[in-house]
Amino acid sequence: MNATEFTTAVWGMVPTPFTPDGSGVCHRSLRSLTREMLSRGCAGSIALGVIGEPAALSGAEKMAVVEAVLEESGDSPVVASVMSLDEQGALEEIKALTDAFGSVITAVLIPVSSPDPQTLRRSIVRAHDRSGLPVLIQDLPSATGVHIDIDDLVTALEGVEDMLWAVKCEAAPTFSRVRRLRSETPTTIMAGNGGIGLVDDHLAGARWAAAGISRPEVIVEAMGWLRSGNPSRAQEVISAASALISFETQAGTSIGIRKEHWRRQGVITSAAVRPPATPYEAHLTAHSARLGFEAA
Repeated sequence: MNATEFTTAVWGMVPTPFTPDGSGVCHRSLRSLTREMLSRGCAGSIALGVIGEPAALSGAEKMAVVEAVLEESGDSPVVASVMSLDEQGALEEIKALTDAFGSVITAVLIPVSSPDPQTLRRSIVRAHDRSGLPVLIQDLPSATGVHIDIDDLVTALEGVEDMLWAVKCEAAPTFSRVRRLRSETPTTIMAGNGGIGLVDDHLAGARWAAAGISRPEVIVEAMGWLRSGNPSRAQEVISAASALISFETQAGTSIGIRKEHWRRQGVITSAAVRPPATPYEAHLTAHSARLGFEAA
């Protein structure tokens, strides 16, 4: 399935809600959250990304998460993420997902797992061959610890263009890397990092955006202005939400804060996280209230 088939460019990054004690996945909340993100304008969903705490989920839980997101998405596309840096483990997980869900999944997301371009290219080829699906590459060294030089990333993508769905570009400086990727590869570029650099990334060539913050409609609105050729108005929208984006994307606390904000909006029932994510703490309430999330 070609990336250009989708006319709306915002993709919802779906957290994994847990029961209050964190012992299980809260499927009712997961389904509610999936529907809510789509209702706020997201074109489709990305399950089991970093925000979905995949390292804290069992294999059975991952399968159940993808199944629930697929069922609640209707005709909207769903991307399944496999974030393991261990290639053999990742391939086994990709096979399990595609054996279970096959072509119902739109694409498979894998991270940049090596700074070596040949190794990364091999990972792309194997992920595509194992799944039969196009591959979304996430370049997010702040989460994986793997940084690849932009020259090496461009080299890694050479010759695998037909296997790629998009590149989620979140390594600084994003606008410079987006521009290189856009000018030297034919793949679609997705902006991330909570949307804080969305306008510059778009001007550099990104055409999609990931919405992981608890107000995804902000990203949807900004992308609408960008598509209509009004980057100034798009920047006003992002600037108005900059405090929210900054608060919700701080390393270590981001997942717990976003979950609590979804809970305060009545979308999920618990903000529980699993280690190594940091739980939402009471002292953060003043910050959340300042941003419009009153305690509930």
